[in-house]
Amino acid sequence: MVAPWSSFRFQSGAIAKNRFVLAPMTTDASSPDGSVTPEELAYARRRCASGFGTAITACAYVHDDGRSWNGIGAARAEHVASLARLAREFQVAGGVAILQLYDGGRIARASLVGDDRLRAPSAIASLRPGALTPREMTVAELEHLIESFRTAARRAQDAGFDGIELHGANHYLMHQFFSPRANQRQDGWGGDLDRRMRFPLAVAEAVREGVGSTMVVGYRLTPFEAEPDGYGLDDAIVLADRLADLRIDYLHISLDDFRSQSPQREDRSYTVQSQPRGDGRSAITAIAEVVAGRCAVVACGGIRTEADAGLALAAGADLVAVGRAALVDPDWLVKVQTGDEAAIATQLPHDPRDIARERTIPPRMVDYLLGRPGWIPRQGSGS
Repeated sequence: MVAPWSSFRFQSGAIAKNRFVLAPMTTDASSPDGSVTPEELAYARRRCASGFGTAITACAYVHDDGRSWNGIGAARAEHVASLARLAREFQVAGGVAILQLYDGGRIARASLVGDDRLRAPSAIASLRPGALTPREMTVAELEHLIESFRTAARRAQDAGFDGIELHGANHYLMHQFFSPRANQRQDGWGGDLDRRMRFPLAVAEAVREGVGSTMVVGYRLTPFEAEPDGYGLDDAIVLADRLADLRIDYLHISLDDFRSQSPQREDRSYTVQSQPRGDGRSAITAIAEVVAGRCAVVACGGIRTEADAGLALAAGADLVAVGRAALVDPDWLVKVQTGDEAAIATQLPHDPRDIARERTIPPRMVDYLLGRPGWIPRQGSGS
């Protein structure tokens, strides 16, 4: 069986010193112009210093009309200096540093982009409370956005990142194009499975061409939708197969727990348990089987111990992404490596100021996290 502390070589040549990946976590803490703040840099530095083999940033927007929060910018040339500062912090302990890229589509924040600039594959509102109905993107707009992803990836390269990850999961724009719920276009960019795959595949192909063969390119994928009229695992397997043909380095399978059949709900009802939507198959195993070593598979969600990592690797993953565990305890990886798992903190402090100070989390990120009730246990909250 693959050992979690063994090294891993990506197809593009980068070598991760172990199989642990620091998962991307929304900070909502950048400056209004998209530049990273000292608080974000401190958050990254403390966690990356623990020795993750690979580390992925919070996602960076590639176009001003796709911003879903006050996050990292990769949309303009002036963002490169900010991205370079972030890359240095993510590489502080020699890890492979990945910049995640996204566009929010219909879940962009209207207060940031303007009501009249909210656009999506189709004029269909998100299931999120209070969601506005976007306008359908023109073909010229979506072709321009493909180029925006390519250019943003080159900026990441210029800034010193070792790779980029395309965020095609969690109901952002590439996920929306793939979803039959969100994409009901009647042209060549929507309808049947082949046409719904066209946009994410075009982005992945443009990015690989833009950065060349020696930069890591990953793709984050929700393996099936929680909603009853959404796509299932078989559709995701076809997309995974096609992405592997485009020489991506890895597929990052987005689930709240890699063992679960309940992906993230679009309505963001964190206190409501989704009905299982899978058919009993492990998404990790099924996707690993179809890509058959052409790219790596990253398991995400529910990795709290070294034993959890072992189970994910045994299921077919090549790498394991750790999000909430490292968020709650910035020294999680050190404690796992030294066999001191009993000392791992599993709850955030009760006082928001203590969360920010003790766990090195930007105050605005604290507010964001506390707006997701029950998602992370908190001292004295009963959860």
